[in-house]
Amino acid sequence: MVFTEYIGVIARTHGLDGTMFLMDTVGIPQGLREGATVGIGYSRDFAKTFTIDAFDATPMRTTLRVKEIASADEAQAFVEQAVYCRPEDVGLNDDDRFRIGDIEGCAVITKDGTHIGTVSDVWLMPANDVWVVTLPDGRTVPFPVIDDVILNVDTDSRRIVVELIPGLLDLGSPAAEDRDE
Repeated sequence: MVFTEYIGVIARTHGLDGTMFLMDTVGIPQGLREGATVGIGYSRDFAKTFTIDAFDATPMRTTLRVKEIASADEAQAFVEQAVYCRPEDVGLNDDDRFRIGDIEGCAVITKDGTHIGTVSDVWLMPANDVWVVTLPDGRTVPFPVIDDVILNVDTDSRRIVVELIPGLLDLGSPAAEDRDE
């Protein structure tokens, strides 16, 4: 089974029944339902499949219990491992999102056509994702993936149109050869 969607990382156990607290969680359109499957592991490629017994996500905490883990001792073995799911289990479809490979390498331009740089990295963050853009001079700038900044994404033409909010380009890190190491 292929689990492509990151949900969060297991931070610690809760109680005696194998319930686990998740940290670094991402917003998902709908919660995971009982009986759905998730992958737990240090990476998607090596995640083991588990069946959800209970899932609860609030702004303050996210907890997960799976049928195959029945105690706090068993759950402790999974601390610091990530939880992944299938997109359809959290209400996502291909029209709702982009894959990292769709974004990396795209040209970033302003709405008036000025070339800013190229997306060189994608950070998956709790509040919103960040697309790191490498400028022609080698500096990197983190662009928050929010409606005020990202105006249009055309993965077919590999172009992203952005609005430069005040101070955004001032957030740039120096080029690698200019950094003191």
